[in-house]
Amino acid sequence: MSKRRLGKGIDALLQGKDLEQLSNMTSVLLVEIDNLQPNPNQPRTQFDDETLAELADSIREKGVIQPIIAEDQGDGSYTIVAGERRYRAAKIAGLSEVPVIPQDFSDDEKLEIALIENLQREDLNPIDEATAFDQAMRNAGYTQEQLARSLGKSRPSIANSLRLLKLETRMQGALASGEITAGHARALLAITDTAERKNLFSRIRSEGLSVREAEAAGRPPEQEPRVEDQPSIDDDDTHEHEAPSSAKPQPESKSPELQRVENELVRVLGTKVVIRGGDQKGRIEIAYYSTADLDRLIEILGVSVD
Repeated sequence: MSKRRLGKGIDALLQGKDLEQLSNMTSVLLVEIDNLQPNPNQPRTQFDDETLAELADSIREKGVIQPIIAEDQGDGSYTIVAGERRYRAAKIAGLSEVPVIPQDFSDDEKLEIALIENLQREDLNPIDEATAFDQAMRNAGYTQEQLARSLGKSRPSIANSLRLLKLETRMQGALASGEITAGHARALLAITDTAERKNLFSRIRSEGLSVREAEAAGRPPEQEPRVEDQPSIDDDDTHEHEAPSSAKPQPESKSPELQRVENELVRVLGTKVVIRGGDQKGRIEIAYYSTADLDRLIEILGVSVD
């Protein structure tokens, strides 16, 4: 199976022709709207009613300016490859016919075009996006690295997106509808115990926990220091070992640039990250809360442990 670069966009799959050139070279047909059917591999599962209504108003006034790309099924029906929003809005507007550019594509190409069309608009919900990534990898045989390069994204962002599909169905639905955020989802994924994860999910919804609050609630309590690690409190040596308050190290304040780096690491890695030190030198502490969480971080960081 040939692997095309998704990053080249729809034009690459149309042999380098833009829609205007394609319209000049290919007959644009007026097809009865009832003879069109959605692409079964359409990554988008939810369409915003408000934006569809706005598009329908525009179509009532100006018509469908950009033709729908569809594949002729040979029986008078056409399967939409790109332009399902225009099709849905045209139905709302009451149109009986829409302009269609007929083209033949492989199943992989149809998936790639639908994926590109949606990602270029950048308004897929997180679950639809993750599902689209998963479909592209399964159908076209891409690795995360190949998919990331093709879409112009980072591999960690692809990996973090795919992890969302490990959430329970109810949690995925809440994320897709906007009831919880991707940050909440990462906090839930950090919990390996199913019952604890469901409990935190309920608290997020009922108490309106912020992402930070959810992360704190899902984090295991810090381990108490062992007795042998604690300083002696014998009367004879208490003052001998106690450092004067003036000698206690003060926490170093971070520069705005370093704080931004720390915040970005938290976002990309989906866990607690602390940068200790200054702009010239220091160390980065990355927290993990289970073996699975450690494996996830190893994957994101691209560390080989073989």
